[in-house]
Amino acid sequence: MKKRRLIWVVVGLTGLAVVTAIWWRSASAPTYQGRTITAWALDMQHPSPEVRSNAEVALRVMGTDAVPSLVRSLNRRDILPKGPFLSVAPKLPLWLRRFVVRHLNPFGASQERLAAVSAMAVLGTNAPAEPLLRALHDPERHIAAQAATALGRMGAPAAAGLVRKLDDPDAYVRSMAIYALSMMGPAASEAAPALIRRLKDSQPNIRAQAMYVLGRLGKAGLAALVGVLDTPDETLRVEVIQTLGKMRTQARDAAPALIEATKDRAPAVRAAAVEALGVVWPISAESISALRAALKDDVEEVRAKAAKSIGLASRLAGGAVPDLIAALEDGDARVRAEAARALGRIGSVAQLAAPRLREKLEDEDESVRTNALGALEIIEQSPPPD
Repeated sequence: MKKRRLIWVVVGLTGLAVVTAIWWRSASAPTYQGRTITAWALDMQHPSPEVRSNAEVALRVMGTDAVPSLVRSLNRRDILPKGPFLSVAPKLPLWLRRFVVRHLNPFGASQERLAAVSAMAVLGTNAPAEPLLRALHDPERHIAAQAATALGRMGAPAAAGLVRKLDDPDAYVRSMAIYALSMMGPAASEAAPALIRRLKDSQPNIRAQAMYVLGRLGKAGLAALVGVLDTPDETLRVEVIQTLGKMRTQARDAAPALIEATKDRAPAVRAAAVEALGVVWPISAESISALRAALKDDVEEVRAKAAKSIGLASRLAGGAVPDLIAALEDGDARVRAEAARALGRIGSVAQLAAPRLREKLEDEDESVRTNALGALEIIEQSPPPD
C-alpha cells in the first residue's frame, strides 16, 4: 500500500510538473534564428569556442528583450523532487518516464540558472544588477561565483548593490561581493568604508580580500587605509602598511603616514613601515631622514630594512652615507650586509665609504663580504660625483 501511494504521489507531482513546465515555456521568450533565448544561453556552457561565440552574438542581438526570460531562468528550481522520483521511476509507465526526462528536464534547473548568469554577463550593463545580486545566494556555489563575475564586469552600476552584500550574514556572499568589487578597481571607490569594516571580519580570507581590494581602489582606498593606521590592533597596522607597500608609488600620498609609523611603539610596525617607505617614496628629504633615524633602531630587523630602503633612493640618499658607514660596524650581519649593498646602490656619491668597505672584505659573514665587494666595484668604476 505504501509503495502504491508513493507511486500515485509521484504521478501527481509529475502531472503538476507537466503543467508547470508548459506554463514556464509558454511565457513569451525572444528567439533568434528560430532558437529560444534559453537554448542560446545554454550554448554559453558549450566546450566549443565557436558555439559559445555564436551564442554571444545571438544574445547581443536580442539584447534587453532577453532579460525577462533570463530572470525567470535565474529563479528556476527543479520541478520534481529528484530522490523520490528516482526511487519509484522503475514502477512508472515507460512512456511517462521518457516524456518527463526528455521533454520536461525536471532536474536541469541548476544548469539553466548557470546558463542565464553567463548570458547576463554577455549583456553587461544591459542586464539588471538585482537578479544577479540575488544569485549570489544560489545554493550552487559555482553559480554564485559566476554571478559575482558578471557583476564585476558590469562595473559601477552594480557597485551599490555589492556594497550592501558586504554586510550579508552569509560569509560566502560577502566573499563573492568582494571578489566582484575587486574587478572594478577605482569604479568601486564607494565601497571603501564598507571594506574597512570587513578588515575586522570573522573570516580571515574575507579580511585578506578586503585589504587587497582597498589597495585597488585608487585614492579612495588609499585614504581609507591611511585612516586605519591609528587602530590599536598591531597586526592590522602591519597588514595595512604592507598593502600600502604593494601599491608602491601609487601610495606616494601615504608617505607622511608611513614616516610616522617608523616611530610606532611596535617593532613589527616599524619594520613594515621602513620597508614600505623604501618602495613607496624613499627619495624625499623627509623619507630619507626617517630612514636614517631608523638605522639606529633598537631592533635589528628595523635597522636592516632601513638600510635596504635607503639604498632604494640611490644617489639621492647621499646624505645618509655616514650613517651607512656606521652601520657597517653593526653587531648584526644582516644590517652590515644591507648597509654595504645600499652604499653600492648610492654609487660614486659613496666614495667616502670605500676604505671601510675594503675592511669588510674580511668580515666573518659571507653575505657582508659579497655585498662589500659588489659595492666597491660599483663605487670605483663610477665616475666621480659632480
